[in-house]
Amino acid sequence: MKNVNEARRDEHFAEQISTAIWHEKPSDDNPFISRESRCHGYEHLALMQQKSFAEVIFLLFRAELPTQDEHTLFNELLIALIHPGPRHNATRAAMNAAVSKTHSSHILPLALQVLGGQWQGSEEVFLAAKFLLKSQGQAPEDFTIDTPAELTTDNTKPELQLAPGFGSLYGTRDTYTHQLADRLLALPQAGKTLQWGQQLITAQANERIGWRISGLTAACLIDLGFSPYQAELIFQIASAPGIAAQAAEKADQPITAMPFLNDKDYAIKT
Repeated sequence: MKNVNEARRDEHFAEQISTAIWHEKPSDDNPFISRESRCHGYEHLALMQQKSFAEVIFLLFRAELPTQDEHTLFNELLIALIHPGPRHNATRAAMNAAVSKTHSSHILPLALQVLGGQWQGSEEVFLAAKFLLKSQGQAPEDFTIDTPAELTTDNTKPELQLAPGFGSLYGTRDTYTHQLADRLLALPQAGKTLQWGQQLITAQANERIGWRISGLTAACLIDLGFSPYQAELIFQIASAPGIAAQAAEKADQPITAMPFLNDKDYAIKT
């Protein structure tokens, strides 16, 4: 094993924290108190008075305010993502934690960790965004379907995975996400990534292949100039309100308000 000289380091650490996002002017009386705050140069109080929450989130990540068309697409996407649904594992995790009397400050961290997976989660948004950036110059009909051998449950068809963010959901096309896609595609800011994703689906002979919410999110955010890393974070931010509201609804209810699985419903594999 190679010996490590702990007294020597090649890294040169920063002397202080730096950021281009947020600037604070210290108070004359106390340097730890701000007398003025700016977000990418825009005065914070002015943003409160003149801009929407969606516009300021856009500003935080993109370092510029959105145009009207960009604002419309971004705002509608945030609303589309506001609740992952009561059947989503992240939502159920929040509800189970709430009836178990978990402290409210822990609800979102644990639920968003569940939301971070590759299946209906934020990591799938990241992977879908990477796929779209890499592939949208190719012909949509060049992509084929990967059919895993293992079923998702005993009663469903195999999931069809065309690419991250594109395929089946519980064995069939996610028709509600397609309604969301139709709405977003009709907006003026719907760009080439969103349109290419729609062409990718249209080119498939199998009607079970469609948008997943992760793919739709990734396509919209790429068209708006966000990176895959940023897209994953925004997906979690946008989904948090619905998850939190579900926990708040269950907080004063007894633990019996949630289903309890019987022993026969557990499958332990060795």
